[in-house]
Amino acid sequence: MKSINLYGYATSPYVRKTACFLYYKGLDFTHVPVNPFKTKATIGHTNGTQVPVLEIDGEWRRESSDHAHWLDEIFPEKPLYPLEHQQKIDQIDDWISHKYLPSLFRVAIDGPFDRNFIKMSWRLAALVNAQTPLPFYIRFIWPFGLRRARFINDMSQHIDFSLSIKDMYMQLFMELLEHIGDGPFMGELEKPTMLDFAVFPQLVFGYMFGLEEQLSAAKHPTIKAWLARVSEHLPENPLLASDKMQVNSLKEALSN
Repeated sequence: MKSINLYGYATSPYVRKTACFLYYKGLDFTHVPVNPFKTKATIGHTNGTQVPVLEIDGEWRRESSDHAHWLDEIFPEKPLYPLEHQQKIDQIDDWISHKYLPSLFRVAIDGPFDRNFIKMSWRLAALVNAQTPLPFYIRFIWPFGLRRARFINDMSQHIDFSLSIKDMYMQLFMELLEHIGDGPFMGELEKPTMLDFAVFPQLVFGYMFGLEEQLSAAKHPTIKAWLARVSEHLPENPLLASDKMQVNSLKEALSN
């Protein structure tokens, strides 16, 4: 049995993405939470601070999409990147990696610094603190530090700021619908792939862990049906955040 470690924050969409890859393949792994202020203590061996870091039997790699290919090489059952659909998967993965996932940081870059943003930021700090305890003052100033974080600003290189936040998310939503098409899974493929597990955890994380009151993505019947299909291939909490911090049940939201 191979030793598998996944290093990273549960609040990172890229870490959640790799976690869902591992869950889908049914692999036993250890999630090693990383303290954002003490990265050397956990991922110092990588000579960097980037997460996720996936380590298998002492060998490690960083990029989340590369993790799908690497896992298929070592564990070919239930492929995340079936070669017969290589062109289609590459095309949609490019959209996910360079457009969809960076967009998740838009609000932190130039969204309104209001009560909702502060509340969301404090909740994110609480989720990190549940796994790697942080000093109170760090949690308190989290909303201010979030806007100055280097990795947040790095995401700005992939964001189209000519669109308002509302228009950008509407455009992405329509593009997601197009990529799902007639389903059952993204790319209109018959089985889930790395594409589904890259997007799914991002759509449900906020609802499950108290960042939003409603599962807004499920308001559209096509997205709701797709979420339900993908969820069948994952545990009830595939998001790495502590179970004790979970606020809402995804299963209940999708059954209503």
